[in-house]
Amino acid sequence: MSIGQAAIVNREGTFRMGNDLLIVDSFSVNEMKDGPTQLGFLLLCFCKSGEVSFTLGGVRRTMKKGDLLVGLGGQVFKELSASSDFEATVVMMSRSYAQDCIIGLSYLWPYLLYVMSNPVVSLNEEEQLWIMDCYQLLRRRLGRDAGLYLRETVVALTRAFYFEICSLLDKRAHMSNSPTKRRAYAIFDRFIHLASQHFRTERTVEWYSSEMCLTPKHLSEMVKMVSGRTAGQWLTTMVMIETKTLLQDTQYSIKEIAQMMNFQNQSFLGKYFKNIEGISPSDFRKLHGID
Repeated sequence: MSIGQAAIVNREGTFRMGNDLLIVDSFSVNEMKDGPTQLGFLLLCFCKSGEVSFTLGGVRRTMKKGDLLVGLGGQVFKELSASSDFEATVVMMSRSYAQDCIIGLSYLWPYLLYVMSNPVVSLNEEEQLWIMDCYQLLRRRLGRDAGLYLRETVVALTRAFYFEICSLLDKRAHMSNSPTKRRAYAIFDRFIHLASQHFRTERTVEWYSSEMCLTPKHLSEMVKMVSGRTAGQWLTTMVMIETKTLLQDTQYSIKEIAQMMNFQNQSFLGKYFKNIEGISPSDFRKLHGID
């Protein structure tokens, strides 16, 4: 399931567009599998009642009524604990759909970066109504008959939804408008676009710096200034997200995945994966119940 590994038990109030987009009106922690859970490439979760705590990216987070959670990059949720009255609305997107809708919009990157460090955002009453209005528009369109231009309409509504989120995040991000910062964002934007196109075949910072007519050191400094991560760390993140997504698809063998990700052979993929994750690709599959 490309939008994630959530086991949605109650199908009533659930709307989807293939494997790209899933909306759940009423979501509870009980509807998730035990153990670590990956909820799609982009997750928007609005807490309607109660409270939930979880570990995300090694950091313990708490979400309460009126909070919005923005999860990016197929992050893994662990150790979930919720009050009996916890209820949330959820929007989950696949990586390819999120790229089509949002990732390609360069001026939204500062906000994407902000929510990676601040995934839980507390909203005031006006902002809560604002977000739910956007949600209801998207939900109602998915609830209608498909029609000829379903995807195009839903993509436009998804972008509008995210624009509204960015609008409220703008009050919180406090980003610099200095010339140095603007240049850094421009470099980061070009690097991300190049990386999203070539990370399956090119995994060295030197290749990207050469394409951008920069030194590897300058590229990494600019990327880190904007995102807090080096260029090499971004490449590793992209490779791992894609590899994990492929490993969760049973139609591909590990050997085929190694070829798709341009590793010399299955052994090289295994060493790369284990060095980062601490387990082998086959053990990763076993951990996620994939034979």
